[in-house]
Amino acid sequence: MQPKAKTFRFRASSTEPWFATHSCLVILAVNWLAQGMRGMDPKELSFRLLLLCGLTGLLAAVLVAGPVAAPGPALLLGLGLAHSINFTLNGQLWVCLRYCPAYRQDPVVLATRTGALVRRVRRSTWLQEAVLIGSAARLRSLPGPRSDIDLRLIFPPGWSGWLRTNLLLLELRARALVVGLPLDLYAYDHPAQLRRFEQTEPLALVLDRQARLCRGFANRELVRIP
Repeated sequence: MQPKAKTFRFRASSTEPWFATHSCLVILAVNWLAQGMRGMDPKELSFRLLLLCGLTGLLAAVLVAGPVAAPGPALLLGLGLAHSINFTLNGQLWVCLRYCPAYRQDPVVLATRTGALVRRVRRSTWLQEAVLIGSAARLRSLPGPRSDIDLRLIFPPGWSGWLRTNLLLLELRARALVVGLPLDLYAYDHPAQLRRFEQTEPLALVLDRQARLCRGFANRELVRIP
């Protein structure tokens, strides 16, 4: 089983064989650079940029006080380090690694870790809505050895909801990194953003405390996770 091919605009018109034979490296490089920000809604993107700026400033200050005295180089180096830390701890490294030829996961272990992920999300009593999409929403069989887990959260209203959800995203991505879970995770400002995906595919309901998803997607196949 091969993972779903990703396309990038700069790649579509290229005839260079390097892109065809090194897709793993290409995807890692593109994801390090963009860090999934193209798919983020404003609430998640704002936190990501604030976190990057804060880490950059902190690292630059440490560098200026230590080995790099000049502010300019310290700032550039701090930005590069902060960007790499953000990609590692708050990114989707294992999702990218699925495109490497040697990558494989034990489907049973993957299913077990997905169950633990669902239970962790449900313990967030303040969170109202969360869904699994894509292959993860088809619960009738084990995931494949190259499958990823597509989880989408919906931001609750207010500053508290913004902060709590972004901290939860950071926690879940860091946990996924440690346990080797290929977690494709985003949070949307509104449930309507789920309409950007293929509407013939099911939605697996992780959380729908106020039945807003059931009402809004009444004409779509909804799967309830035990």
